[in-house]
Amino acid sequence: MKKFSKKNTLIILMAGIASTLVGCSMNQQNVTPQIQEESKKEYFQPVSFTYSGAGGTYDIVANSPRKRAVTLSQFMTEMLLALGLEDQIVATALLDNPILPEFEEAYSQIPVLEVGEGHAISKEAFIASNPDFVSGWDSSISEQTTGLPDELIAKDIVPFMAKSYEGDATVETVYEDFELLGKLFNVQDRADEVIQQMKKDIKSVTDRVGSIKEEERVKVMVYDSGQNDAMVVGTGLANNLIELAGGSNVFANDVNRPYVNVSWESVVARNPEVILITEFMAGDSADSKISFLKKHPALKDVEAIKNNRLYVVRLADLSPGIRNPMLIEQMYHDFYEAPNIEESKAE
Repeated sequence: MKKFSKKNTLIILMAGIASTLVGCSMNQQNVTPQIQEESKKEYFQPVSFTYSGAGGTYDIVANSPRKRAVTLSQFMTEMLLALGLEDQIVATALLDNPILPEFEEAYSQIPVLEVGEGHAISKEAFIASNPDFVSGWDSSISEQTTGLPDELIAKDIVPFMAKSYEGDATVETVYEDFELLGKLFNVQDRADEVIQQMKKDIKSVTDRVGSIKEEERVKVMVYDSGQNDAMVVGTGLANNLIELAGGSNVFANDVNRPYVNVSWESVVARNPEVILITEFMAGDSADSKISFLKKHPALKDVEAIKNNRLYVVRLADLSPGIRNPMLIEQMYHDFYEAPNIEESKAE
């Protein structure tokens, strides 16, 4: 039998180790790129929710994060911008007021769709944007403008209607909308940051409101438009924002709708102490609305008119979204610190 010296044994062991290391190295070279590629894939938890609009209710399932949004309301445009999604908005339309200053630069890079008769966009232009998400006002999604929800869903285009636009909405519903948007676009952490900041800003006002007794709250009416009768804020988010600012909406209990048409006689009967006038680019100017109210013979004895307590609010501020804390702060000032419109304008 051939005997192996210690030297030969050591050589054989070293050769075996070297062979093993080479094999591991080769296997690692084959496996590592695959692992790296897998780690690059974006993790996404499928999102399910219900869309109500266009005359029906639809169950929506998004199996991938949304990347190409078309926004057909200012509040949704600014909500997505607040989430840092400017690169994922491929088209927009329907501004109510100038965009918030902090979003001006980002907004200037987004293609704006042409708006035609009836404040509608072209369906061809919408399709050409190649979207996978669309949201706006309740009338934004239709057969003529975007296609009906069934058509959109079949193309993996998610139709989205903010719950905070509904008649029973509160600022808590706005938070729910931000949470859902965070999931759909896979930016949950950013959505949580936005929500927490909104809560902090609103609390700074509600802490001051807390000392005001219910019977001492200012009686408020929000006038949107109308001459034969008045379109005013009823229930919903705008009503809740008034409450958070320390006001009491005189038409809050009339109907379960965000806006309602009322007679001038009912305005006189409710006798609001403050009238907020909504301003938006597609309607009459706030100054012309104020002039109309002041000259209306039936309103001459209304407290808000007698004491010149009429203040301007922007429609975009009353709408769901990132502006809501700012509006609550403004309204608190109008209700309890600014006695008339002239001083309010001066500030």
